[in-house]
Amino acid sequence: QAAVTYGQADLQQHCLAFIESCTAVRTRGFHELSDTVLARVLRSDRLAVDELDLVQAVREWAHVSSAVLGRPVPEVAALPVRELRLPLLAPSELATLESHNQRDLLIPVESIAAAWRSHALRRGSGVPPQLCRPRRGTRPRDHHRHLDPHAK
Repeated sequence: QAAVTYGQADLQQHCLAFIESCTAVRTRGFHELSDTVLARVLRSDRLAVDELDLVQAVREWAHVSSAVLGRPVPEVAALPVRELRLPLLAPSELATLESHNQRDLLIPVESIAAAWRSHALRRGSGVPPQLCRPRRGTRPRDHHRHLDPHAK
């Protein structure tokens, strides 16, 4: 957080490398990240955590931030939520996420619809390519082979 606040690019690189190597998303430090820093962390392909766990961690972060800042959950989470790779989730996981989302509106309906579209079309069509790219810690799911633009 301090590296971003004070514009320390080298320190940001070292901190991101540390976070990628031991991705701990259920910590006090994680909950204290700003939306800008969290979004930057979530852009990484090297996070050693599965997408479903990241979605839950971002939900917890958003609720903590919402309470601290006195702002609605969707408003607080708008920036980091764009970095969640929803097309990587299996259909059953996406359905559960959609059900939970009705309570706090964490994820925009358009993002969920785009993830469903990628499942229906069996490719990442209409979804930014980086949102279809598995992270280092992503557990393999059957439909991932359809998201790879090089797969036949």
